[in-house]
Amino acid sequence: MKRSTLVLALVALLGACSAENWPEWMRRLPGPDDAVAAVPWFSTMHRGLAIQPYKWPAPRLPVEGSIPVTGSEPPLPVIPANLAAINALRNPVPRTAASLKLGKQRFDTYCLPCHGEKGAGDGPVNAKLLVAPSLLTDQAKRYTDGYLHAIVRHGRGIMPAYGDRILGDDRWNVVNYVRLLQGTAQ
Repeated sequence: MKRSTLVLALVALLGACSAENWPEWMRRLPGPDDAVAAVPWFSTMHRGLAIQPYKWPAPRLPVEGSIPVTGSEPPLPVIPANLAAINALRNPVPRTAASLKLGKQRFDTYCLPCHGEKGAGDGPVNAKLLVAPSLLTDQAKRYTDGYLHAIVRHGRGIMPAYGDRILGDDRWNVVNYVRLLQGTAQ
């Protein structure tokens, strides 16, 4: 009884880690990865291409013509030809406490590293790598809600697009929170 328990514990211990973590004398033995690779359908997975969707440069684009589960949004990158349509966008999300709370959560996750906690352009990434503008300037306060929404969605300049990470109404919640930081929220 004790011998079978010892063998079972040894098998579990050896199977719990990959061969790279084994002591030198055990590396000459076949590892769990080798056993998996010996099975034909597993060997295909073993050698297969690893897809890392959130690795730079960006996640894969959706298939052309697909519609997001939150509905269809026309692409409006921030370029001069789209400014009239962008500025015509109206914020459908009222500036409630719930909207501001969600907006702060998304802002803290995606915007704070560059723009800083108060939106002054003094985030920790900004101090080392780039110059993110302050969201508190008079110019930023004059931007329409639609313009801020389009910047969050499509990016501008060196700012990356966050439309694939901040979805639907959450972008408007971020706009509402930026307005609160600017002191223009009502």
